[in-house]
Formats: sequence, structure tokens, C-alpha cells
Amino acid sequence: MALTIKNIAQRAEVSTATVSLALKDDLRIAEKTRKKIKDLAAKLGYIPSNLGRALQSSKSRLVGYLLSDVTASFYSEILQGIGEVATANGYGLLVAITDGSAENKADQLRLFRGKCIDGILVSNYDTESKRRLMEFEVAGIPVVVCSGDSLGRRIPNIIINNKKGGVMAAEHLIKLGHRRLAYCFAMNDNCSRYQGCVAAAKRNGLAPPLRCETKEDLRETLMSGRRPTGIIAFSDLCAVEVKHVAESVGLKIPEGLSVVGFDDIWFASLPEFNFTTIAQPRKEIGRLSMEMLLRRINGERVRGKRLDPTLVVRESTAATGKSS
Repeated sequence: MALTIKNIAQRAEVSTATVSLALKDDLRIAEKTRKKIKDLAAKLGYIPSNLGRALQSSKSRLVGYLLSDVTASFYSEILQGIGEVATANGYGLLVAITDGSAENKADQLRLFRGKCIDGILVSNYDTESKRRLMEFEVAGIPVVVCSGDSLGRRIPNIIINNKKGGVMAAEHLIKLGHRRLAYCFAMNDNCSRYQGCVAAAKRNGLAPPLRCETKEDLRETLMSGRRPTGIIAFSDLCAVEVKHVAESVGLKIPEGLSVVGFDDIWFASLPEFNFTTIAQPRKEIGRLSMEMLLRRINGERVRGKRLDPTLVVRESTAATGKSS
């Protein structure tokens, strides 16, 4: 059973109002009495109710973060940045890790509402969760999208310039002499990273990179008569799959195939991969997202922000003389 102010009042033989004021260090309560009550509360392990404070101040000093998973490391660094800023500003962080299902996201958003959160960060959303997030906005609970596309003009987002990242990846390969490029594993032509690769190829008079949607598509492409010599992967995790498929058909990286990843997550620099990659400032994305949410909670009008990625060159890419 949770310890309450009423329990402390009974032990101290004073009113609940006196206990409440004493714990707030209200000078209307005699110093001797304040000390007696605070010492008793500490001895009993009393923890003030956050909900009670929320009802009095209209703020819970809690924010929520909705995302699908942290196992791939990408979001773990974003979470670190969010948590550091939340802690530095006296806020608690409720993290809802769903498996990506619409039902689980809806359940977690309902729980957030029940906890009287002051604002919410979201990294993954679908049509249904988008509708519910808009309900948060209507209810006066601000939302910020963290490393994701905007939900509309009312809701700001922090994201890197994915198209620019695609341009950087393709141009790196083109400068090394690669003329036949492929992209793995964009699900459609509208992928911003893929569109950046297309723009770079067009600028250099080359055909758009061949789009491989599956590992089987890639395997067939690498075994064809005019296989690509350079591949841009949607992510570093996709780059691992590209490496495995390439090696399964007898190609070594970078001698037989140059590969560029995306994200620069922790394993990209390990000797067995050493991926050239497009780096995202993940921790900075988290920090900026949380700072933006705090500004919205305090009533400021804010605009979304797009950050620039950077190219990190390692040993998975080589000039065509060494990759052919």
C-alpha cells in the first residue's frame, strides 16, 4: 500500500494540510514542525505523487517517446540524447517501445494520455497513430516528430536531409569511377535517399541506379552480364545483407564490389565491415527533438529542422580499377 500524506499526518498528529505545506517548505508552518514532518517523511520513504502535483500545476513534468524498437542501435542513441535533455530540465521520460503494430501504438498512446504527459515525441507512426497524435495536439499536448517525416504544418519534426545523403553516397562512388550503380533495398521510387542517388546519377550523365527490392533481386543482378560495380544501401543493416549476398556469389568488398551504407551505426566501423557510410548525428537529433518539445510545452512557436548528414569514408569502397 502506497504511503500517503494522510499516513504521515496521522503519525505526526497534525492535519494533512499541515503536512502538505510543510513538505513544500511553506513558511506558514513553524520551522520545528516542518523539520519534524520532513524527517518523518524521509524515514518512511514517502515519495510525492507526481499526479497530485500535475493536478495543482497543470504540468506533470513527464514526456512520452513512442518508437518501434531500439534493438538496431539507431534509435538507442536518439533515446540517449532525448534522455539527457529531459533529465537536465527536470523531466521524466516514458518510453513506449512497440513492435510497430498499429494496435500497440494506439494502446501506448492511450497510456500516455492516462499519465497526463506534458508532450510527446514520436519516431514511428502510421495512419491510425497519426490520427491519435493529432488528438494530442487538439487537446493542447504538443507533439514533435523525431527523425521522421512531418505530420503536417502544426507538428514540427527533426530529420536529416535524406535526399542530400543519397546524393553524397552516389557522388562518392561516381568520383571513384563507378558508372553502373544499384540501390538496395528501397521499397519504392519515392524513397528520398534513392531520389538523391538518381539526382547525382543524372547530374553526371549516368542512368538511374538500378533498384533492388529484395536479396534475390540483388543476387540476380550481381550474376548478370552487366552487374553494378557500386551499391548504395538504404542503411548499414542493409549494407550487411548486401555484403552477404555479394560474398555468396563470389564477390569480395571492395575488390569485386564497392558498398556505401547509411546511418553509421556502431558496427559500421568494425574490421569485418568497415563500411563507407552516410552518418546521421543521432544523439544530436534526440537532443534537438527534446529541446524543441520543451519549447513547445512552454508555449513557444517552433519550426521543424533538417540536419545535414556527413560522408564517412572507410574501406568498403574503392576506385573501379580495384572494384571491377
